[in-house]
Amino acid sequence: MRSTISQQTQSRLSWIHMGITALTLVFGMQVVRVLATSAFWVLRDRMHWHATEVAVLGLAVFATAFLAGPLSRLLGPRVTLIVTAGGLGAVRLAMQIWTGDPVGELSLAITGVILFVLFLATYLDRVRSEGPSATRSLALGLLLGLSLDVFLHGGFSTYDMGWHSGAGALTVVIVLAAAQWALLTPLLIRAKSFQQGGPAMEAGEGHWRIVLPWLAVGPFLLLELLVFQNLGRLTTLTGWAFPLAFAWMAFSHALGIAAALWILHRGPRPLWPFAVVGGSVLVAVLAMPGVDGLSGALLLLVGQVSAAVLIVVIIQGVTKASPGQGMTRTTVTHGLGMLLLVILLFGFYAVYDINLGFSNNLLPPLAGLILGISALAAVRSLRLERPSGRISWLPLQLAFVFLAVALVWSIAWDTPGTTAGDGYPVRIMTYNLHNGVDIQGHLGMEAQARVIEAQRPDVVALQEVSRGWVVNGSIDMLAWLSQRLDMPYVYGATAGPLWGNALLSRYPILESGAEELLPQDLLITRGFVWARLDVGDGQDIWVINTHYHHPEEDNAIRVEQTREVLGFLEGKDRAVFVGDLNTRLGEEPLEILRQAGLSDAMDMVGLKPGFTTPPANPQHRIDYIWVSSDLRVLDVEIPRTLASDHLPVVATIAQ
Repeated sequence: MRSTISQQTQSRLSWIHMGITALTLVFGMQVVRVLATSAFWVLRDRMHWHATEVAVLGLAVFATAFLAGPLSRLLGPRVTLIVTAGGLGAVRLAMQIWTGDPVGELSLAITGVILFVLFLATYLDRVRSEGPSATRSLALGLLLGLSLDVFLHGGFSTYDMGWHSGAGALTVVIVLAAAQWALLTPLLIRAKSFQQGGPAMEAGEGHWRIVLPWLAVGPFLLLELLVFQNLGRLTTLTGWAFPLAFAWMAFSHALGIAAALWILHRGPRPLWPFAVVGGSVLVAVLAMPGVDGLSGALLLLVGQVSAAVLIVVIIQGVTKASPGQGMTRTTVTHGLGMLLLVILLFGFYAVYDINLGFSNNLLPPLAGLILGISALAAVRSLRLERPSGRISWLPLQLAFVFLAVALVWSIAWDTPGTTAGDGYPVRIMTYNLHNGVDIQGHLGMEAQARVIEAQRPDVVALQEVSRGWVVNGSIDMLAWLSQRLDMPYVYGATAGPLWGNALLSRYPILESGAEELLPQDLLITRGFVWARLDVGDGQDIWVINTHYHHPEEDNAIRVEQTREVLGFLEGKDRAVFVGDLNTRLGEEPLEILRQAGLSDAMDMVGLKPGFTTPPANPQHRIDYIWVSSDLRVLDVEIPRTLASDHLPVVATIAQ
């Protein structure tokens, strides 16, 4: 009878450990995305911090991981658990409630990330002291948390709950936080394993060679953020409708959990072949960042499965404790891993702001290499033995529930469609979205959608569209706006595959494409997207949308880019050229457009000076609508809004 009760208790504790790990990881990944976004847009853009200053702040925040050991010794395991896991849940709830200045949002995100990185090390130490069952629960809970995070991120169409003010998102966060706190309660009150002085406390962290593979947890989380949880990236590379990409990613994570369970259920077989093959495959997958279509989707699936296998091997290895107290080595290794995360993440996006002398495409394979080497090192700590105790299939079952919901959603998804027009006039809008961020640094896509909606445009030209950038909350702005406004889109990538220009159209799209603009050695490369649209009554219109090079002193580059656009426009009738030209009134690129026979829409209706930036007190015009000589402009409007750092321009165009 005692054995039965012991097994039941062990099984219950395993589920508790999985649940705590999964829910805390979900909160952790969400606050990391908010921190990355807020640090860039509040500090870098709004407060004009230099990129290196933002990097120093990031390093300082993640370096608090080095306090995990001292904190655990000071507070004890129970209080440490309350402060880190329970505190993170409370901070995440506070973030959801907060509606004030984004500086407050940034402060909460910093607090949340600190609690998250402290939780990872201290909880690793706690489950290590409880034996193999708790260790497996940590590994499976980690993967389940990633799967749940994908489910929630996709469920809100990549527009993370943290930026939603509605009751739906708040309800979800309340439920998740309540579930986390409920799971913490039995461990804090009754679990013998969390009482000081019991036999469960006799195990220590082991030699450096046992602990060092935990260094890979930072690169592992980085890869999830950049690649394996990045729905915007998958949607962009495959060209699939968003719900199909969502279902595929949910399937990839479910297969990752299945592979992890297979590893954990293995008999007495060596794991080094899995570490070698998994690491090699992961690096190979990450070394092919631009593969699109079905091949890109298959690479993501294989990569996620490989990463899942590697992290499970690592966790099994680092939790093979040897006699001795303390977590000094764990704390140091964990701190270094967190620093790797922020350094690699900063390096990935800093190349668009600072000339670092390398391509950011090198960083994901580097992270994968660290993960593979760490897994191979962790194998040395494992003995050939059969797994003891029962291993729960609950994570896999839940992962397939998430997949089933995503599949149902994909079936019910209403793909935006075009409508037949009645011919001219056509209402065209150009809007630099500032990556979805308002002038205060808040990711306010709903506000921008309402600005567009209020103008009732037939065609919308968008600049600064990101599709999965972590520093923009990993949102796929284009897929979200397309669904929100019920308008199909044409996308043209410029600075990598996940950032560029786009066109939304209510009219059928007859032809479309995207072209590069020279030079191609800029930190942020440029291009333009174009489409020929059927406006009805046997008539069509060409729309070309661009975003020129931005430094004020580089006008010669904008001249060159203008000539390239005109080369594309040559011979095309009924053409409209729009966008953020980063060119002020009277400068040479505008004169070149006039000499080519194009007319400024604002000049045609006498709207002067037509300033479009900064939005609170416009002093410059850099956003334009130009039309060919066979078109007329009936009216032009510049709606006043603070939803972006640019004002939109809207024109009604006739023949």
